[in-house]
Amino acid sequence: MPREKQKRGRRAEQKAQKGDTKRKHDDVPEEPVAKRVKSSDEADVEPFYEDRQGDYADDAAIPAIENEEMQDESGRPDSGDTPFYGLLDTEEQEYFSRASEMLELNQFIDDEERSLFVESVYREAEGKELKIACSQGCSRLMEKLISMSDVRQIRRIFNKFIGHFLHLVQHRFASHCCETLFINAAPAVMQKPSKQQAKKAEEEGETEPELSLADMFMTVIEELKDNWGYLLTERFASHTIRVLLLVLAGEPVDLSSTDSAVASRKKERLGAPVPGTEAETASSQKHSVPESFEPALKKIMSEMVSGVDDTYLRALASHPVGNPVLQVLLFLELSHFGKSSAKDPKSVLRRLVPDESFEEGTESATFIRGLLYDPVGSRLVETMVRYMPGKVFKNLYKNNIRERIGSLSRNSTAGYVVLKTLERLGKDDLQNAMELIIPEVPGLIERARLIVPRVLIERCVVRNVDTKPLARALKNAYSGDKTLRLRQMLRLDGPPESVQGPVDHEMKDAGEFDDDHAEQARAASAKSSASAPERLHGSLLTQAMLAVPGPLSELVYSSLLAQSPETILQLAQEPTSTRVVQQALTSPTSTPQFRRQFVAFFQGHLVDLAQNSNGSRVVDALWTATKDIFFVKERMAQELASKEMVLRDSFIGRAVWRNWSMDLYKRRRSEWNARAKGIERNQEGMEGSGERPKSKIELARERFAAKQNETEGKQAVSANS
Repeated sequence: MPREKQKRGRRAEQKAQKGDTKRKHDDVPEEPVAKRVKSSDEADVEPFYEDRQGDYADDAAIPAIENEEMQDESGRPDSGDTPFYGLLDTEEQEYFSRASEMLELNQFIDDEERSLFVESVYREAEGKELKIACSQGCSRLMEKLISMSDVRQIRRIFNKFIGHFLHLVQHRFASHCCETLFINAAPAVMQKPSKQQAKKAEEEGETEPELSLADMFMTVIEELKDNWGYLLTERFASHTIRVLLLVLAGEPVDLSSTDSAVASRKKERLGAPVPGTEAETASSQKHSVPESFEPALKKIMSEMVSGVDDTYLRALASHPVGNPVLQVLLFLELSHFGKSSAKDPKSVLRRLVPDESFEEGTESATFIRGLLYDPVGSRLVETMVRYMPGKVFKNLYKNNIRERIGSLSRNSTAGYVVLKTLERLGKDDLQNAMELIIPEVPGLIERARLIVPRVLIERCVVRNVDTKPLARALKNAYSGDKTLRLRQMLRLDGPPESVQGPVDHEMKDAGEFDDDHAEQARAASAKSSASAPERLHGSLLTQAMLAVPGPLSELVYSSLLAQSPETILQLAQEPTSTRVVQQALTSPTSTPQFRRQFVAFFQGHLVDLAQNSNGSRVVDALWTATKDIFFVKERMAQELASKEMVLRDSFIGRAVWRNWSMDLYKRRRSEWNARAKGIERNQEGMEGSGERPKSKIELARERFAAKQNETEGKQAVSANS
């Protein structure tokens, strides 16, 4: 008879005990209890929404610091359960989902049509704003709506949120809507509601909010004033609080920056302005704020840190959520309120590092050294190095960084602190730092940590430091073969063919090279080749070398000339290496002798390059590169003209045709010759400075403006007389 299957060990015993406990509870009659709504943090969410956490999740997780006096069992402020604003029904969800898709596509005829559509969505959302903001699927729509709203619509939605901000900023989804609302309301915070808007709203049967945007921000501060200490480390509220602090200070809120302390790299930029638009320009600049904001900001910053002791404040430096808030507080304290504020014993900087000398064995030195290698804490040290007063920075550098800068540059975490340090060093200190980093250059190149050499080159150019020792170190770090050296610089080297190739062919001939072996070979090849970020950093380092006259740029130029034409054409069409080819053609450090030899690689292949998205930029750069070798430029123009229809059939090719002024080349050859030589002729036939000749309508406008100014001047003189 077979034996009964039994689990062994402590886990089986614990599970059995849990089962007995559950059965005992089942025997007890249930008592009627009040139904509690499940909070959004406890609810199950879809995997694709995990990136909307708004915290510092891209670093190693560190245990959260809890304040038991301020929190209840659920980890929230002891202010009762989170309110439930209701759920959208099926039809409403379908409508708002379609509206979100239309806003995402943005296929409106003009801005007026888009404004009408946004207004219609607002009418449909009347009374459901809080439901939408807390909805997992529709909160994105609220962010897009706010980012496309005018001042009147922003004031209306802001007024709907008033009274609920304490709960909304802690909500997984609504917190992002609050953040977007603060960012888009900031540029208009000085505007007062006009009587015309109130009259228009009254005609449409709508109630216009009585409060201005400035008063609404003060209302938000009043709602949150007793919870700053908790919100400092709250998972979802912290990123909204950071935005609020920057808005109150009138500082730009940059969501697009990768090293921004406002949001993590994983955050969706749904409410971020489109690059290149007026909204993007306004959000990236400082804005004026009411006088009442500055004392309110000082009070908030004081209340955030006054309720905790120095030990807890230093522990926040390695807290994944509290660290970014500390960065914002330090930035505002040292940058917005002036570096003299650091002398206050109650300031954040003095509480973190009370000993400004940073001598060995002091509390400040121990604190800083503990953060240098911490993935989260090192970010706070970067902020300190960047903004702290000059005297304090010199003491920090002298006692904690200067002698160790070589070993710090080797570390993948502390190396970023080294970068911020190099940006603040003077000429003599930078010279000394370069001498200490040079021995580490071969190891940095081998491990593809290229950002330290690149920044060192850029700072040496700014401070006028001799880069010849650094050029020798880089030359020794790369191969002596000029052909191979460029591939190493651009991180294009793959698996060694001398080892991999013959073995594969022998196995194939023997009939032993099956699909499994092929898959293993492809995996090994992918593992040994450089990744896209490594290629990008390799390209940036090579471009930095090209910008320095002397041995550094000569390393690159000699390697480029040693390549075969096929390799150069391949590099011209790669997304990262094409930048190096373009800079080699247009950089001030390139000599006419180099350009005469280098442009010859592209002759006969211009049409193919002109139809490639990356190669077309190289063809455009050839126009500038051949400015002093006219016969070569004319030969290239003939090559493009011979394939006119091929270029006109290509969208990218038409851009190249236009940039080379090929229509002018075919119809008015003499004018094209003058433009190709850098000589422009204006309408009077005089030689100009190489600028585009003015059209007849532009000249007429200038004559009209001059005549208008002359008439106004005469009228002013007659009035005075």
